[in-house]
Amino acid sequence: MRHRAALLSAVPAVAAAAAFLALPSAASAAPGPGPGGAEVRITEAPQALTAGADTRTVTAVVSTDRGGRCRKVRWSAVVRAEGPRLDQVRVERIEDDGAFPVQVQTAGDAARLTDVQFDPGELCKGKTVTARYRVAVDRDASQGRVTLEVQAFDAGTRPLGAAVATATVQGEAASPEPSESDDAEPSPSPSDSDDPGAAAGDDTADPPAKTPATAPAADRAAASSDSSGLLGPGLIVGALLVFAGVGLLLRLRTRNRAAQQHMPTSFYPAP
Repeated sequence: MRHRAALLSAVPAVAAAAAFLALPSAASAAPGPGPGGAEVRITEAPQALTAGADTRTVTAVVSTDRGGRCRKVRWSAVVRAEGPRLDQVRVERIEDDGAFPVQVQTAGDAARLTDVQFDPGELCKGKTVTARYRVAVDRDASQGRVTLEVQAFDAGTRPLGAAVATATVQGEAASPEPSESDDAEPSPSPSDSDDPGAAAGDDTADPPAKTPATAPAADRAAASSDSSGLLGPGLIVGALLVFAGVGLLLRLRTRNRAAQQHMPTSFYPAP
């Protein structure tokens, strides 16, 4: 019995959504104030959408200046794409930062998204009902614009009003593919003026002279080889001089000790 009751309660909602989907765009709610003193306004919308960027938010609000009984609201939005393909535009109905179920109907370059259920809020005097949509464009979309027409209906499918938000699409510019002629750098062609030997008419070429760039390197190599050849004998002579100096110092020290042994250890005055 519970399953049957849930099924029966879902039938009116699905039927109402199907009725919205069957409405052509020409007979939809016109932008501006609707009957019963209701009005739909766009309070948040992007001026431009960048292809491949994060989603942007479109917010619509319906309000009324009439008193009386509060009314339930059902939202329906028509998406149109000019430039980008319709399948490159992503629109999601959200409520309290979560996805809200919708039914989608597409026709050419337009699509209609209609809420399956009524909005959680109620339209009363001094109290508004808000609908939010997330909009994004795929990375490979071309430049153009996207239009989102947000419409509000009451429980009896009567239009309360509509508002339109339009954003330009900034697509990624296609960079031209490099050709083989652009990648290949032109190789310099030899000319007669570049070859002095050819201009003089000589058949044989002299051996290359030592250039200034290589001459210092050769001189440094010769100097380093000469210095390395003199380093060994210099070290040997230095070591011999050190040993001779040490031996001389030891000899002088021995003589001083021998002389000190013959000196008196006390001082006596002369008689």
